[in-house]
Amino acid sequence: MVYYFILTAIPFAIVSAFSIHWITLSEESNPEKRLEISRGVYLGFSFQVIVFAWLLFQLGHSRFAYPVIAIAFSMLGDWFNLQFPLAKKYMKDPVLGGIFSFAIAQIFFILALRQLITWEELYSSPRPFIISLLLIILPALIFFFRVYNPSRSKWVMASAFIYGIILCFFVSLCINAYLLYGGVWIYLGIGAGFFLLSDAVMGETTINGTRHPKWEFQVPWITYLIAQCFLLVGFFLVSHTRLLAH
Repeated sequence: MVYYFILTAIPFAIVSAFSIHWITLSEESNPEKRLEISRGVYLGFSFQVIVFAWLLFQLGHSRFAYPVIAIAFSMLGDWFNLQFPLAKKYMKDPVLGGIFSFAIAQIFFILALRQLITWEELYSSPRPFIISLLLIILPALIFFFRVYNPSRSKWVMASAFIYGIILCFFVSLCINAYLLYGGVWIYLGIGAGFFLLSDAVMGETTINGTRHPKWEFQVPWITYLIAQCFLLVGFFLVSHTRLLAH
């Protein structure tokens, strides 16, 4: 009972608090001003997700270490993407640091998944290969038409493209795992899907650098927080059920 309370109450509190914060920004239409006002608040939300991850690690077992590391690198990526003065002082474009950090985070998410399921299990028929291939090709096309900006740094564009491939591969693994086993794997599928949505929105706004809607930072952030919470809950539940099965 305590597990279920923690798994639902903490994510609900984080997302609800962000929604309330978002309402307080309704009068400010400039996205850059919104970021300036919210920078510290958003890093605080990121820290709350790390605390949630650490709590689940304490309730779980050693298999949960990789998700905690992934969340830690995600917070580092948040620090870069929020463009704190210190980051801007040492990097011409802090977003590049964010991309590298999140790429490492996705690798640790993949390693966490690999602790729960083997390649042989995942790719035991043609369908998962097709899903993985489609989820890599389609986002690549979207990147070309909606994200790529030749006036931006080539390092940023190339890194964002490579990161997108890593992220989409992780998403395909979560989807294939759910289609294979169903059940609590749905949490990982939903979390990965929200992560892809968050980064897709950020890609065509902040990464592209020419589109700056009012909600430029808020939509990616709330979908990102939802993604992190679903992934953490998913890894915890799948780890628990896989241990019981063995």
